[in-house]
Amino acid sequence: MTHKFLTGLLSFLLIVGVATQAEAQRKKKKGEVVAPPPKPKPKKGAIQPYSKVITKDAKTDVGLFKVHTIDDKYLFEIPDSLFEREMLSVSRIAKNTSNNRNFGGEKANELVLRWQKKGKQVVLRMVSHKVVADKELPVYEAVTNSNFEPVLFTFPIKAYSADKTATVIDVTELYNTDVKALGLPARVRKGYKITRLDTKKSFIESVNSYPLNIEVRHVKTYAASAPPSNSSTGTVSVEMSNSMVLLPKEPMKRRIFDERVGWFTSNQIDYGSEAQKSEKVTYLNRWRL
Repeated sequence: MTHKFLTGLLSFLLIVGVATQAEAQRKKKKGEVVAPPPKPKPKKGAIQPYSKVITKDAKTDVGLFKVHTIDDKYLFEIPDSLFEREMLSVSRIAKNTSNNRNFGGEKANELVLRWQKKGKQVVLRMVSHKVVADKELPVYEAVTNSNFEPVLFTFPIKAYSADKTATVIDVTELYNTDVKALGLPARVRKGYKITRLDTKKSFIESVNSYPLNIEVRHVKTYAASAPPSNSSTGTVSVEMSNSMVLLPKEPMKRRIFDERVGWFTSNQIDYGSEAQKSEKVTYLNRWRL
């Protein structure tokens, strides 16, 4: 009895299924439009089309990089030709709370930077030329491996330009968070007894692009137990200026320091010296003005 019942039920379901399919085919033949399945949503953080990132509301400043401003966000559009190029970054305390220790315009830090593209992100590295060796010498690889370039910041790639020759990244956090290499130097932090950056009172003032450089102004407010003035606030605010300048592909010829001539100097440790030892070499500083 049970066997007959199950057989009948299966036959009924089969007939209903065939009838439903036939009805769907009949409606389709009559010209009914069947809605396509919804497109899958892009994954969070995925690289977007250029027009989705650089919208019609963006204000663009063309120069070394294209700088796009959208509300309170700042995006760099970096040409592929400028990846791996060295750039000089000079940070200054443009405006200070008090002149009893540091003055407006005083240099805070100087770095050589390199932008690199790694997969789906852009890496900003700090370059050092303190330790060197001739590329033709066997010791060059050992010197390079012992002088690894530290990572200053990483940026997820937001989009590529329409012709795929430039990469768009959001650099807002590089300037409105506490990246110590771009903010107050350690000696000033120690003097003011700074503990942290107050992000709610810190912001980017301006980002401007020129043919050979990028100029950024940003206000930093730090929690401090020994501020130079207005001690009741428990904070110290400064306006920082960061200049990033493209360095020439072919560096200027270096000039060895002569102690008979007083001038600003820089030192290098040369592991490829003919003296067969690590030798300290002193050069005169030169500027291409």
